[in-house]
Amino acid sequence: SFKSKLALLLFPVCILCHVFLCDCVDVCVQNRCDQNIQVVTKSKCHSCSLTSLVKCPDDYTKRQPEKSTRDCRYHITMALSVKGCSFECYKDTVEPKCCPGYWGNDCIECPGSAATPCSSNGVCSDGIAGNGTCTCAPGFIGTACEDCKANLYGPLCSNMCSCKNGICHSGVKGTGQCTCLSGYTGIDCDRELPACAALRCGPNSRCIEDMSTGQLLCRCKPGYQGDGTQCTSINPCLRSVCHANAVCAHTGPNQHVCTCTQGYSGDGRVCMPIDPCQTDLGNCTSGSTRCVYDGPGKSHCECLEGFEKFVEGKGCSVKDVCKPDSCHKYATCATVESGTVE
Repeated sequence: SFKSKLALLLFPVCILCHVFLCDCVDVCVQNRCDQNIQVVTKSKCHSCSLTSLVKCPDDYTKRQPEKSTRDCRYHITMALSVKGCSFECYKDTVEPKCCPGYWGNDCIECPGSAATPCSSNGVCSDGIAGNGTCTCAPGFIGTACEDCKANLYGPLCSNMCSCKNGICHSGVKGTGQCTCLSGYTGIDCDRELPACAALRCGPNSRCIEDMSTGQLLCRCKPGYQGDGTQCTSINPCLRSVCHANAVCAHTGPNQHVCTCTQGYSGDGRVCMPIDPCQTDLGNCTSGSTRCVYDGPGKSHCECLEGFEKFVEGKGCSVKDVCKPDSCHKYATCATVESGTVE
């Protein structure tokens, strides 16, 4: 069968999956680490002398065929109950699970990557029941917790900028160094320069003190570039500042906004493909259809086996499997559910 051929093809992958991550079952599904589990239940309460004749629920097996425990009561009549016995039943089943770092029914990758979910700066809501969002550690923000909150810097986003009248080099790769605004100097830009007015710097430049010579001169404001006399706005969009699946808009001097393109979601620096099947089964009707992922932001509904004639919003109809010899010649045949006639 197709399933057995696929299992043979993926056997080496399943072995690796079993050893390093999980218990693989049947066929290794991409990013899935399904687990073998044992479900235990109790038999109905019965007369202890009838234990050998009482069966487990469908698909369950007796734990110890001849052993039962006097631990319950059963009714002989509505008003009369007596002590009785029950025994344990079990069945082996498979619990669907995503591998660590993957989420949802289709087990798609967490923001950042499955190897470093949430850029290792937060916790991803992974697993089949997860929603793939990151809960960032204190100080971090972003879809994948890839940046620092405002006014913080350093790899742990734990350092606070101290600039009084300047622009701080903030962010994960920031140093905390201050670029002072016009008329101020000092490490924290907390000292005013009295002699700046005479220089008459241009509208996009500021008077600063050269730290090596002590001379006052005009320098372009933060967000601008040039020689101090002619200053033009820096356009970050000329560099690769946004995700590959995002567009960049220049909004001001050295300012920009990244927006994920259609079919993707995120903050523009990290854009994740949208899988419509992950939410409400892609609006496909449960029980008769399944959702098929066609690419970022795209999906379609298909009829399950035993169903046909898909109708948008309503699902599929049960396929008529009545045949001339399904019923007696003087009886009427009707398909009551998939593959079943009456």
